[in-house]
Amino acid sequence: MPPIQPDERPKFTLKNVIGDVVTLVRNLLFNPDFSVFVAPLLWLVDSVIIKVIIGTVSYTEIDFSSYMQQISKIRQGELDYSNIFGDTGPLVYPAGHVHAYSVLSWYSDGGDDVSFVQQVFGWLYLGCLLLTIGSYFFSGLGKISPIYFILLVSSKRLHSIFVLRLFNDCLTTFLMLGTIIILQQASYWRKDGGSIPFILCLVAADTYSVAISVKMNALLYLPAFLLLVYLICDENLGKALVPVLVMILVQVGVGYSFILPFDYDDQANEIRSAYFKQAFDFSRQFLYEWTVNWRFLSQGTFNNVHFHQLLFALHIITLFLFILKFLSPKNTGKPLSTFVLDIFKFWKPTLSPANIINDPERSPDFVYTVMATTNLIGVLFARSLHYQFLTWYAFSLPYLLYKARLNFITSIVVYAAHEYCWLVFPATAQSSALLVSILVVILVLIFANQQLFPSQSVPAEKKNT
Repeated sequence: MPPIQPDERPKFTLKNVIGDVVTLVRNLLFNPDFSVFVAPLLWLVDSVIIKVIIGTVSYTEIDFSSYMQQISKIRQGELDYSNIFGDTGPLVYPAGHVHAYSVLSWYSDGGDDVSFVQQVFGWLYLGCLLLTIGSYFFSGLGKISPIYFILLVSSKRLHSIFVLRLFNDCLTTFLMLGTIIILQQASYWRKDGGSIPFILCLVAADTYSVAISVKMNALLYLPAFLLLVYLICDENLGKALVPVLVMILVQVGVGYSFILPFDYDDQANEIRSAYFKQAFDFSRQFLYEWTVNWRFLSQGTFNNVHFHQLLFALHIITLFLFILKFLSPKNTGKPLSTFVLDIFKFWKPTLSPANIINDPERSPDFVYTVMATTNLIGVLFARSLHYQFLTWYAFSLPYLLYKARLNFITSIVVYAAHEYCWLVFPATAQSSALLVSILVVILVLIFANQQLFPSQSVPAEKKNT
């Protein structure tokens, strides 16, 4: 290519300089090709922001000291959950929570060195961010614009939950993000055949079960996890049950001290019963004063058992509709009736060659979308959302806005409105109604998206304009 002659070069004028700056800004915000530079830079900037927050913003004590009191009782030999209390109430989390906070207690002098624990949670946040960036790139593979990565690091509430509150939701979130990216890898490596996808499913089952052992909200992902493992395991039910068995064994291993499977005297039975009753209590009542999502209802309605039953029914119905969408013939390569009948061919692989899980270009996107959407459905119909529950889906929210086919400006507005809902304290009727409306709209738009899993050859500009 011949060199540019001096008279062909653009003139150095204020207008041209402003034009170059505008072009650069537009690329940094909206050009998918720039995401590979913007995302790592955002991670580095956010790591500095985390340090600034820890160093300049006062820590807020809510549950951490109570966690430490409960751990202290366990370290003294108490195993009966009904006798383990802290200032904020009894121990209500499974054994994974106990092990995690026991380690924190050991290295922080019983929780007295809060700054050390904040540093740990700062790295936990950055780990979540790194896993999410990896999943976004693996899912979008050059399609996702930088603006979605900018939204990813823009939540003030999310930062405070991690490093100023120290909730166990943060660890569960990290483990779930790890589970998702492992499943993405499992789907991707199906292209080479062999045993790698199955081994990765076993690893994912391990991390997923550990996540459940920290906090039960990870169960919201269960329908998606089982479906994806079944597909990755060649639609072979016998093979897919092995990761399920791994999950059960992990639960037994993590909670062994409280489950005591080889001891059946009266004391062991009491310890076992108290553990399952409190750590896996599906009937737990939530306080109206802390709810973020149902504040627009009266307290009587919020506490009404019929309202809880309605939410559960809507959860199941919505989940069923999305599963039907995910299992459409264009995704599975066969009619739904055939897919269902094939489940009963217990040891026989029945996966169609045309199944989306066989397409390394689209399967990571399929995995992430199915997991994130299933979780969001559970969030929408949760009996209550407390402020720390934002961690359950905050890292997937920008990607779900992308999958809802909202344009850039609308995505920014919706994200800002969503953040406002979580910053209002205490929640108001208006903020909670807005939050529920936003979640409903996102799910409706995703469900209505007829090109939910396009080929990588489809330009992002055509999908989000």
